[in-house]
Amino acid sequence: MVDVNLTEQLQAHYVETMGSVPAAIAAMFDMDEEFAAAYTKIRKLIYDDRENGLPLHIKESYLVLLDISVDNASGALNHLAAAKRAGFNAVQLKELLLCAFLVRGVAAFGKVGHELWNAFEDIDG
Repeated sequence: MVDVNLTEQLQAHYVETMGSVPAAIAAMFDMDEEFAAAYTKIRKLIYDDRENGLPLHIKESYLVLLDISVDNASGALNHLAAAKRAGFNAVQLKELLLCAFLVRGVAAFGKVGHELWNAFEDIDG
């Protein structure tokens, strides 16, 4: 069993990076707190700042691209919002979507890409 304070601290990581605890993550904590804690510790390692490392908006944009690659629109939108809050801009999104289109084609743009483009302006940055 995971300590309640630890669970709250771990869930705070999602609020800090994503703006809220995504439904899938909340369900993970409900299903198995120890598993969710282990997953979150790995995720926090990815988000750590490192000297000469990737800035947060780039890490988030990579996660957007990976979500596009598996047709995960809700995940891509969550990471896009986090990327925008970290400084990601519309030109960078356009270039990311063009790269995704080059590799995944119109199907990926039709499933996820257009949603990201249409939502970007309305996302608080």
